[in-house]
Amino acid sequence: MSLKNHLVNFFKGDVPFIDVWYYVQGNYRHKLFYSKFKFLIRGYIREQISFRIAVMNKECYNNGECIKCGCATTALQMCNKMCKGLCYPSMMNKDQWDYFKEIKLIYLDEWYWQLEGDELIRKKEHWFS
Repeated sequence: MSLKNHLVNFFKGDVPFIDVWYYVQGNYRHKLFYSKFKFLIRGYIREQISFRIAVMNKECYNNGECIKCGCATTALQMCNKMCKGLCYPSMMNKDQWDYFKEIKLIYLDEWYWQLEGDELIRKKEHWFS
């Protein structure tokens, strides 16, 4: 969906403004991420973008859009919002990201997220060892 479509849907009341912001944010970061200006994105954000792309639903990646919300990939992985398909949590701040990299477990967006190998697992309750 283009920015124009997001804005039209926003003014119709079909799309919340925050989704318009996430669209702009994701596409802005996408342009930077795949350019020589990648360094303008904070290091911990770049790491999370790469991580999100690695753990995202492969069907979404291959189709070029999220199977849940229809947002274009990989720009969707570059905004701050959580995946509606629960592939990954919201973008973490630096302290949360450092903690997650070390412990491989974090509670965000009302879910526990744990990294096991190359797979990100989520549960509602704490069941990790």
